[in-house]
Amino acid sequence: MNYKSTKTDNENDNPIKPFLRWAGGKTHSIPFLVAHLPRNFNSNATRYFEPFLGGGSLFFHLRPQKAVLSDVNEDLIECYKAIQQNPILVSRYLKQHLSKTSETYYYDMRDKYNRARHSVYRAALFIYLNKTCFNGIWRVNKKGVFNVPYGKQEHPSLPTKKELIRISEALSHAEIVHCNYKDIIHRVQKGDFVYLDPPYPPLNSTSNFTQYTAEDFTKEDHKELALFSRKLTGKGCYVLISNSDTEYIRSLFKDDFHIFELEVTRLIRADGHRYKVKEIAITNYEVGDKATL
Repeated sequence: MNYKSTKTDNENDNPIKPFLRWAGGKTHSIPFLVAHLPRNFNSNATRYFEPFLGGGSLFFHLRPQKAVLSDVNEDLIECYKAIQQNPILVSRYLKQHLSKTSETYYYDMRDKYNRARHSVYRAALFIYLNKTCFNGIWRVNKKGVFNVPYGKQEHPSLPTKKELIRISEALSHAEIVHCNYKDIIHRVQKGDFVYLDPPYPPLNSTSNFTQYTAEDFTKEDHKELALFSRKLTGKGCYVLISNSDTEYIRSLFKDDFHIFELEVTRLIRADGHRYKVKEIAITNYEVGDKATL
C-alpha cells in the first residue's frame, strides 16, 4: 500500500488523539483504515468528507487540509466549532470543572447543560459530561435531554490547553456543519474521499443501536446508506465505510463493493462488557496497486 503521508516526522511522532469518548470510536482501527485508503489519497490535496463525525479518529490522524466534517448531532458539532474558534476559553472552563468534579457536581452540571443554550461554556460542559458519564455513552431521550448517569470518574482525563490548541489548529482547515449525512451529496465532486462511519447495527437481538440523537439509526437507515454510497460512486467519489460484520450489512454491499475483515475489541453497551467482535471496511475502489473506482 503506497499511502502518501504529508506529515513531518515530528507530527507523526506526536499524533492528535480524539478529545471525546465516543461509541464505535476508531482509534484502535487507524492502521487498518489507513491501509485501506485510496492509493492516491493526499492529505494536502484530496477533499475529505466525514458525515458521521463522532470522535473524529481518522480525521485527526490524517489532518487533511481540505475537509468537511458533519454530524446530525448538533451538540457534538457545536462542541467542535467551539474548540475550532476558541480553544483557550474551552480550556479555562474545563479547568474549573476538573477542580470541582464529584458525583454531585456531575448531576448539577448535567441539569445545567440540559437547560443551557449553545455557547463555549456549554461546549466545555459537553466535554466534561462525556468524560465523566457512564462508559462515555452519549445518549439522549426522545426530548433530546442528555440522561446518562455518573460514571464514577474521580479523575477524568480532560484535554489540556496544549491539546485543545493542537486540535483547534487541525480543525482550522475544516468546515464544520450540522446536517444529515445525505446533505453532502450536493457538495461532493469527482475525486473527493468520503469516510462513512454510521452507528452500527445490533450484533444480537438484545443489543441496541447506538443512540446519540433523539432518533435511532435503524436497519432501514443502513439500507438507505448503501444506496447513498452508490450515489457517491456515481459522482466519482472514493468511499470507505466502517461497519460491523453482520450478514445483513454484507448483503447490502456484496455486489459492487469490496469488503475487508478486521477483528477489534469493542464495548457492547447492552451489558457493559467487552467482547471480541468483527468489523469490516467496505470500499468502492480496489485496495492495493490498482486503487481505481
